Amino acid sequence: MFVDLKKLSFYEWILLVFPLSLILGPTYVNLFLIIFTILFFYKFFKKKSFYLFKERWIYFFLIFIAYSFIRSFFAIDKSLALQSSFSLIRFICFSFFIFFNISDNKNLKIIIKYWLIILLLVSLDTLWQYFFMKDIFGYEKGMEGLRLSGPFNKGLRVGAYLAYISVPLIFYYFSKWQYFKLSTKLFLILFYFILLVSIALSGERLGFIIFLASSIVIFIFYSTIKRFIYLFLFLIIFILGMFYLSSTFNKRLIDFYHTVLYFKDSPWGRLYHSGYLVFKSNYTFGVGLKNYSVVCDNVIIDPEPNHQHQFCSTHPHNLYLEILSESGLIGFLILILTFLELFFFSRKKIKEFSKNKVFHEYKGLLYGNILILFIYFWPLKTSGRFFTTWNGSFFWLNLGFLLLLTKQINKNSDLIKKSK
Repeated sequence: MFVDLKKLSFYEWILLVFPLSLILGPTYVNLFLIIFTILFFYKFFKKKSFYLFKERWIYFFLIFIAYSFIRSFFAIDKSLALQSSFSLIRFICFSFFIFFNISDNKNLKIIIKYWLIILLLVSLDTLWQYFFMKDIFGYEKGMEGLRLSGPFNKGLRVGAYLAYISVPLIFYYFSKWQYFKLSTKLFLILFYFILLVSIALSGERLGFIIFLASSIVIFIFYSTIKRFIYLFLFLIIFILGMFYLSSTFNKRLIDFYHTVLYFKDSPWGRLYHSGYLVFKSNYTFGVGLKNYSVVCDNVIIDPEPNHQHQFCSTHPHNLYLEILSESGLIGFLILILTFLELFFFSRKKIKEFSKNKVFHEYKGLLYGNILILFIYFWPLKTSGRFFTTWNGSFFWLNLGFLLLLTKQINKNSDLIKKSK
């Protein structure tokens, strides 16, 4: 089973175990990101790979880093803003590390397969915690038994972790469904069901919504109308079944309904309001990266101080409010230009390579990566901090695979042209 691991290079091995660092916590993720950054710069200068800078979205993001760095000198907490601005470099280096260091398509398949195993083990550990109150490491349920943490201990992140990593993999395997044997198909169905149940029982509402919405998109792509109707009915029956059979799922779903219905007075509504007021305090330049909480606690006045829900937190729990409040309209526009350019870059590559053999081999993974990037920028969802280690890693991980796959597809096109 583990024979194919010998085929991986040192760089590919580091990437293979990266999902484990996300379980261990931000300290370990930071360590990995630093290692990725050092290895990227080593290879970049060794190979003199200056061709990377031909894409405009990279220029825009580098401008955003420079802008954030300069803005930091005028923030209330200058050291925190400077540290956050400087650390943005490691994110884009993470994506470029992936772009540079998986040279063999067969090795990419190996990494995908073992990530599938990691996800399966995390899901089973989470289910164990649900039924036996503790997971195999002895970690107990969180929030008075309403949330599952799995191997994350006190970090209630297992639902988001499973959703963000699994979606591109599920997209990849469903795109190749017709080529699999019956035994492989049965395993993938079982794997999908275990994932679905684990995420639903985790109490992670956003993770469950992401997984559910992504599943529907995948089914639309790769199912006939008849199969899609069956699968859609299955998901509806599953949700109803979980609602009546699981008190955890029941309560979290009812809480979500009340949050949507009375959003203004919900915890998220309060945080969104504080984010807006912080943005309003300096709407042109923002207050500086990671300075939302500093300004909110020390400058902004809570209009309802006796409200049951907190007004300030570490971040406003919405990507757009986070960027607007901390980077202002100028930083927001630079980032929007960055990601619009990235979108057009992806669209151009897909259109250009639509008849490429490697594209058809990995288009499921490519579409899954793009889907996760789009999910990050869905305006109505709540979110963790975009510029922090744990939450930001999923975005840059998927961006790295997007860049890698476009490179591999382009390389294959060049080989075809030379052979003619």
